[in-house]
Amino acid sequence: MGQFRDVSIKNVIEDLNQSYFLPDIQREYVWLRKAKEKKIEQLFDSILRGYPIGSFLFWKLKKDDIETNKDAKEDSEKLNFQLYKFIENYDERKTHNEKVNIEQINSDDLSIVLDGQQRLTSLYIGLKGTRTLKKPKAWWDNPNAFEEKQLFLNLRYQPNEENPDDNFDFDFLRKNTIPKIDENNYWFKIGDILELGSIVSYAREKNLSDNEAEILEKLKDAFCTKSLISYFEETEKNLDKVLKIFIRVNSGGTQLSYSDLLMSILTANFSTDIRDVMNKFVDSLKEQGFGVMGRDQVLKTCLLLTESNHIFQLKNFSKSNINKIEDNWEGITETIFKATKLLKEFGYTNQLSSAYILSAVAYYIFKKKNIVQEDKTELLKFVRNAQITSYFTTSLDGKLEVVAKIIRTAENFKMVNNKLAISKVQPLKISRDDIDRMMDFQYGNPAILPILQILYPDLDYKNSTFHIDHIYPKSKFKPKNTDLDGDYLTEANFLYNLQLLQGEENLAKKAKNPEIWLGEHFSNNEEQIKAYKRRNYIDENCELNWGGIKEFNEYRTEKIKAKLKEILLTEKEIPVLSNV
Repeated sequence: MGQFRDVSIKNVIEDLNQSYFLPDIQREYVWLRKAKEKKIEQLFDSILRGYPIGSFLFWKLKKDDIETNKDAKEDSEKLNFQLYKFIENYDERKTHNEKVNIEQINSDDLSIVLDGQQRLTSLYIGLKGTRTLKKPKAWWDNPNAFEEKQLFLNLRYQPNEENPDDNFDFDFLRKNTIPKIDENNYWFKIGDILELGSIVSYAREKNLSDNEAEILEKLKDAFCTKSLISYFEETEKNLDKVLKIFIRVNSGGTQLSYSDLLMSILTANFSTDIRDVMNKFVDSLKEQGFGVMGRDQVLKTCLLLTESNHIFQLKNFSKSNINKIEDNWEGITETIFKATKLLKEFGYTNQLSSAYILSAVAYYIFKKKNIVQEDKTELLKFVRNAQITSYFTTSLDGKLEVVAKIIRTAENFKMVNNKLAISKVQPLKISRDDIDRMMDFQYGNPAILPILQILYPDLDYKNSTFHIDHIYPKSKFKPKNTDLDGDYLTEANFLYNLQLLQGEENLAKKAKNPEIWLGEHFSNNEEQIKAYKRRNYIDENCELNWGGIKEFNEYRTEKIKAKLKEILLTEKEIPVLSNV
């Protein structure tokens, strides 16, 4: 059971990289990326002033609790993740933490720092290390452009204690140089305080004034005597519990995601740098218009495609499951790309509402390898129905498991859709009531695109770009439009006023009134205009002026509703399946 403890800064700093280490879940050190902000100097000033510096979170483990043999068999008693060292000498040319070989650690008792890395690293650099930064305006390839410096305190500067903005004079000075001493400057290297004996003897030897000696005494008291590191120590060897604690605390002000610890476990077991590979893969998906597929969902899909339990729990990232992911990584990523390619053909670039849809499509492709045209037709129905019904908004993992279970035994995707429609557990189907509710859907709803795709089945989504267009221009649904019935002022975005237009047509149409645009677009050819209206569920004799919007709404709503029922509803009842 965890408990709060206190310890001196000196005790912790001297044990960093001896018994205190970082898990891979931690982000890299960032405080010196903007050195002008002087975060290290401000931290030391706060400590010297007696200000609180926040609490820390440590995880107490035995060295033997951590798995060291990557080829070992499954062992539930061992924890599987990678440790890293704290940065002691910061160099902006190389800012990555060094991996730790567990077997080479001398201490049997380990403290894994879950929260407080930025502060502890800053203290480590200031007290024991150095910082190396490029000189302003110097070239990166110039070996003389970088200066290695250590932290000093000017004992001869006495800040105004009443002014919190008047700080003690901490500064980084060049290493291995002797700072000048004059009436305004006496620079004391901060790290020397850890080994300094009698302050009185030192003050006499260096001819320090009473004020200077007093600052030095406060410095020693703050860093060596007082227990200013207040930390919560978790001692239970339970990764799930630690994860729950971890995701509730902030690291560098950024909330940590669930997959950070899972990435740590993968990093510890992959032969390649999975973190870098994963980031590049997720970025490429985003560039293709499927940013909805983040790192978490890729990890879930890895478990799904390797026939592991896809529920997002640490226990499912066992050594054997991780090995399966690495062995199949190339096939997994290739399959996900194939799924995105298919979704592009369906017109869902930057339109997909849930990454779970992509995962399900990828799983079917992974299982069947060769996808025939009939499968594509049925996969489109699945994507369309899932998007229209917002299927993957609740009970996500449960629904994905239902879909996956059906896919495992289905001969084709038509069978998948049929079984999903009659599933007693998590059915995926559209009812008459659902269609009635669709009439109130508006522009921006993820269901609008698939609904319009049903209404316009002959459009070439693979080779052309289509826009969701307002038939009556949205910009003119305003009170100053005196031809518009006031009851319709808020209905610009309703389904009855939307159509799919090829991108170029939509750009040319702009905010023109529909009757004017039709005349220009079809050169006032009456037959072509009537054919356009029939294709778009508009009464061919209807004049599309603002005064006729009520009749336009009623006619088109009924036509759209009839078409959706024709396509989406099945008449014969099929017995409900109870096992899926």
